[in-house]
Amino acid sequence: MIQELDLAPGERARFISDVHFGHAKALAREPEELAFLLEGCTHLVVCGDLSETRESPCQAEGLEKRARFLQMCRDAGVQPVLLAGNHDPDEKAGLLKLQGGRVCALHGHALFKEVAPWGWEYLKNKQASRELIAAFPEADTDLRRRLELARAMSVLVPPIYTRSGACRNKLVRFLAHSAWPPERPAQILLAWLTMMRRMRKFTERFFPEAEVVIFGHLHRRAVTGKRGGRLYVNLGACFHHAECWAADVTAEGGVSIRSYTPEGYDGPAVVLR
Repeated sequence: MIQELDLAPGERARFISDVHFGHAKALAREPEELAFLLEGCTHLVVCGDLSETRESPCQAEGLEKRARFLQMCRDAGVQPVLLAGNHDPDEKAGLLKLQGGRVCALHGHALFKEVAPWGWEYLKNKQASRELIAAFPEADTDLRRRLELARAMSVLVPPIYTRSGACRNKLVRFLAHSAWPPERPAQILLAWLTMMRRMRKFTERFFPEAEVVIFGHLHRRAVTGKRGGRLYVNLGACFHHAECWAADVTAEGGVSIRSYTPEGYDGPAVVLR
C-alpha cells in the first residue's frame, strides 16, 4: 500500500499522472509517443491512472499498453513506479514516500471518500457508496484504511464511459456528458476550487512530514507553495480538455515542472525548488 524510495546522489525521479492508456479520450494513443519522458531520469513515477485496467470494454487495450510502457522503461534503464488510481486500482502501492517521506506522491482519489463525487458511478450508486464508506470508520485517521477504501470504492461498480441512449447530435451529447445531472458539473467545479485545501488537510492528517506533495486525479494542473512552505503540485492529465506537467525531483532536493503533450515538451522547465 505504501512504497518507500530513496534516490542516490545524482538520481532523478520524474512524475507524471493520468495518461489513461486505452481510454477513447486519452491524448497518447500509443505508449511509444511518450518515450521522450524516459530521457534524463532514473525513475519514472506514475501517480495513478496510467491505463484503463478496471473491468471494462477497454481493459484489454489498457493492460496491453501498460505492459508495453513498462517494457519501454526497462529498455531505457528507467525504474518505473506505478501508483494506484481509480482507473487502475490493481496497482499495489497507493502512496510513495520519497527521501524518507520529504516527498510524497499519490493519485489523489483518496482525498474523497467517494473517490469521484462527480462521477456517474457515484451519482448512480449513492446508497451502495455510502454503505461502503460506513464499513471503513477508521478511514478518517488511518492512512492504510483510507487507501483501502479508495481501492474498494474504485471497483464497487463497473465504470461508466458513455451515457445510455445518448443523442447523435454532438452538442446534445456533450451537454449530456458534462452537465447532466446538474450535480455533476457542480461537483467538478467544487473539487477544482477546493483541491489544494483538501490536499493540505489530507497531508497534515496523514503525512505531515512531507515538504513536497505530488498528485493528479482531478485533471486540473496547479501548483501552490512556490514562495516557501510545503509545495503542492497537481500534474493535470494527458487527456482531452486537460493539460499536464512532468515534475522532476532530484536526490539533492530540486523540484521542477515542465509542460508536455504526446508531441514532446511544450516549453522550458520551471524550477520550483
